[in-house]
Amino acid sequence: MKTTFFVFVLMSTFNAFASDQTDASWKTQVQAARLPYDDQSYCFTRPKGGVEGENLDLRVRLASVSKLVTSLWSLDVLGVNFKYKTRLYLKDGNLHIEGSADPFMGNEKMYFLLSQLNDLGHTHFNKITFDKNFIVFPNAQGHIEEHPVITPETIAKNLRAYFNTATWTAAMKADYSRVQSMAAPGRMRKTVTFSVSEVEDLEGNPFDENMDVQKLTLSSPPLSRYLKEMNVESNNYVAQMLFQQLGGERYFLTYMTENFRYGTKVLRFWSGSGLPTMLEGIRYDNYATCSSMLTLIEALKDKTEKQGLTLEDIVAVPGSDQGTFRNRIFPADFKNAFVAKTGSLMHTSTLAGAMSTRSGLSFYGVFNQSTDIVSSKKVQNAMVATLMNELGGPKAFNYKVEPFDPYGEDNVKNLLKFKSDFLPVEENLY
Repeated sequence: MKTTFFVFVLMSTFNAFASDQTDASWKTQVQAARLPYDDQSYCFTRPKGGVEGENLDLRVRLASVSKLVTSLWSLDVLGVNFKYKTRLYLKDGNLHIEGSADPFMGNEKMYFLLSQLNDLGHTHFNKITFDKNFIVFPNAQGHIEEHPVITPETIAKNLRAYFNTATWTAAMKADYSRVQSMAAPGRMRKTVTFSVSEVEDLEGNPFDENMDVQKLTLSSPPLSRYLKEMNVESNNYVAQMLFQQLGGERYFLTYMTENFRYGTKVLRFWSGSGLPTMLEGIRYDNYATCSSMLTLIEALKDKTEKQGLTLEDIVAVPGSDQGTFRNRIFPADFKNAFVAKTGSLMHTSTLAGAMSTRSGLSFYGVFNQSTDIVSSKKVQNAMVATLMNELGGPKAFNYKVEPFDPYGEDNVKNLLKFKSDFLPVEENLY
């Protein structure tokens, strides 16, 4: 995959001037929470330039704040409008699935797929085959735990479960009804009927491209919608899928070095989600410095805006979006005035993003390294208020929550023509 590299002026090269007011508040909050002072870090930017805070260059564990950087890398390489295209080839009662490593290929999308195939008259396949890029994880849309182990065997098992509706458990039937009830009228059938005799993974497509094969495409929404859902719900599975798709740890390090000149003394990622990685019994956590995270969040903003969107299209907006902010309380007038990503691990609690103030836009981060997560979150909430007030108070931006639709749509014409997102194609797609 070819990437156009770019270089940002590093914000960490600005002189860091301490703010007596914010530093005093920070010290008071950290001491009140009884957190080890030297292990904590906060930082923010002045709208007219300059980085301030404490322990700006301390390497801190990021936890799920890592997803902001994964979002940046994804947008730079793939683009906000990138869509995952899952190709289906049907002939003589057989189905071959050519995947695209769609990270949201879970229950919701598979149920939709079954409904669409029923609508097209298909109720049985003699054999279903799939390639290495077709990756199914039933809980893809709701996953927030550790990275699952997925193999061709687990995928085949899941496909047999999906496509043999006569053996669906009560839980699967209830889950299908849940998804169907949330779909727009006419989008999904109330019940589906399907059976399959064999399921097998293959390295290639068993059908020759010159054969008379029915070809169908299941399109995802734009990548920007995937990233928004990933960040709002802190979906670890989706973040890790993106990270691996882009090349994993080695390619990420190259990307950071060539674009930002950040080596491992400043930043290191082992996962796209922020979950720790165990190698030969040793735990490794993603880390960065507070000042470097400000640079990367600014880069995410710039990259997003150059592609026609805003930072709030990618990152959660507390007060409007729910997700990991369901139980976080901020002043009422802060609603729609800042974006944020949370992070929590056994010994880490983090918060970072950007705030819209009367002085202008400010990037900020609060990184607490402690097992006392409750007290750490109180410090973060207090510092958001301190920084917002330091910069003149909140200035709300226009924002409206949009529901997440994992099925996607190509454009209005296609929806009107085909009445679904499942597009039949007479010839090769590309």
